[in-house]
Amino acid sequence: MGLFGNLISSFEPTFTIQQGIMTIVVAAVKADGEVDDEEYYRVKSMCARSPVFAHNSAEDDDALIKFADDMTHRLGVEQAIDKAGAALKMPQRETALAFAVDIVLADGIVSREEEAFIEMIVSKLGISGEVAQTVVSATIIRNRPA
Repeated sequence: MGLFGNLISSFEPTFTIQQGIMTIVVAAVKADGEVDDEEYYRVKSMCARSPVFAHNSAEDDDALIKFADDMTHRLGVEQAIDKAGAALKMPQRETALAFAVDIVLADGIVSREEEAFIEMIVSKLGISGEVAQTVVSATIIRNRPA
């Protein structure tokens, strides 16, 4: 296993509520394999307008985004979502889903990978199909072009 095997295998990150939500959001950004400027700006806007992140400075938000990016890279998306979801109560999981759907719709196109990602987080977070459909419908309405 090597000299550092025990240290590396014992890495068990813990998540705050903000880190949990942001990890799910950043995973959504990565869902289609591309990170575009609109998605990044949407995440920053989400931080600015959400009560979850209301007391954060821009630097705090950047640190959260970096943490989430590191966790999705280090743990892999599915394990990062498992850890993030464990830190959240159901209302916070639903908020994370709403933000993730908003990010997926940022470019106006929902790829097969993005749709599969949303279905996966609904399942992993234990969100009911009815709530998930309501979140998706409301987000589509909110993101319609003029």
